[in-house]
Amino acid sequence: MKKEYAKMDAASLHLANKKVVLKLIKHNSQISRSSLAKESGLTPPSITRIVDELINVDGLVESLGVGNSSGGRPPMIVKFKNENNYIIGIDLGATYIRGCMVDLNANFISEIQVPTELEKGFFSIIDKVIKMIHKLQSRKETNAKIWGVGIGVAGLVNSETGIIESSPDFGWFNIDLRKELEKHLDLPFFYDNSTRLMALGELKMGVKENQKNFAVINIGYGIASGLVVEGNLLKGFSGFAGEFGHIPVDTDSDVQCKCGMYGCLEALASGHRIASLGKQAVADNRSEILKELCMGNAELITAELVARAAKKGDPASMKIYDDVAEYLCKGIGTIANLLNPETVYIGGGISLNGDLLFNLIEQKRNKYLLAGNARVNIQPSTFGDQATSIGAVSVVLNKILNLELSGNMVEI
Repeated sequence: MKKEYAKMDAASLHLANKKVVLKLIKHNSQISRSSLAKESGLTPPSITRIVDELINVDGLVESLGVGNSSGGRPPMIVKFKNENNYIIGIDLGATYIRGCMVDLNANFISEIQVPTELEKGFFSIIDKVIKMIHKLQSRKETNAKIWGVGIGVAGLVNSETGIIESSPDFGWFNIDLRKELEKHLDLPFFYDNSTRLMALGELKMGVKENQKNFAVINIGYGIASGLVVEGNLLKGFSGFAGEFGHIPVDTDSDVQCKCGMYGCLEALASGHRIASLGKQAVADNRSEILKELCMGNAELITAELVARAAKKGDPASMKIYDDVAEYLCKGIGTIANLLNPETVYIGGGISLNGDLLFNLIEQKRNKYLLAGNARVNIQPSTFGDQATSIGAVSVVLNKILNLELSGNMVEI
């Protein structure tokens, strides 16, 4: 028994060392084996054995041969092998399904976008996702490998069971997405709440390195947040942390949220709410500009159209966005005062309307921030409309770097 435990301990230690070496290689454009030994604290023979495995067994590292010597033995240079190693990311949104295939450095190889068409129901949407994945698979080069698929889904995804317990945007309740997808996919796949994956994307692939405390707010059809605390993605007890849209910001409001409560941030500041207020403004003859933009058909009004009208100086549309910014600042103040983040990133469709929203937030933010939190940086998400796709890619990349994709695994 002692020998068996010793073998297990040795194997675990080797795996831990291998992860350290792989991440060092990933975070350097190229690095010598001798530098790997110095930075990791491992012996040169251990480095040789690990690097050879990463090259010949895992296919995640490649040798660049002998480098230039400044005296002594020439260095042996290696690099992370992102070329011909691919990941598929899917953003399963209420309006569009976006798919991408990227290499391990998140360079885009191929992209697809199709309308979600919620009215056609669950099985139609799943069929679209599967066809999109297969189409992206067909676009890879013959000698390339697809490591897995990441999927971002709007809704409460139970981190223990993988059940989508509630997705009001889709009208889904207690959906076992894993059970449906594994019937059709021959790749490892992983899914989670789309906004939490946006936060993971910022953590793993964002432009600012070593940022350990931040929030990502996703403002689209609904509102949600992803939270990173001390470098860890916050999931909560069941995986439901970050339901930022259901913070009450007006307890006297008679506007009911889809969750059943009144005065929620999502009910008062989401893209759905902005569009509804725009339609009401046209119906009440309070916006000639918006009426012109929608060609007299109020059903064509979207949050983006209201933003265009506001930028043209339309008083009714400007008032809508002013009120939305006020509510958002109340919510941002709650997160900032509770968690003291360095940055609050704002993503989702509403964030893509230029400076309109961000200028209003900048004017109002300090009303709701304690002095110690007034330095929080509020800015657009790094990846714009690709934020969820990149987050979905990140969850697979994280598995790769932790050497968890050696077999045909299918997990949440």
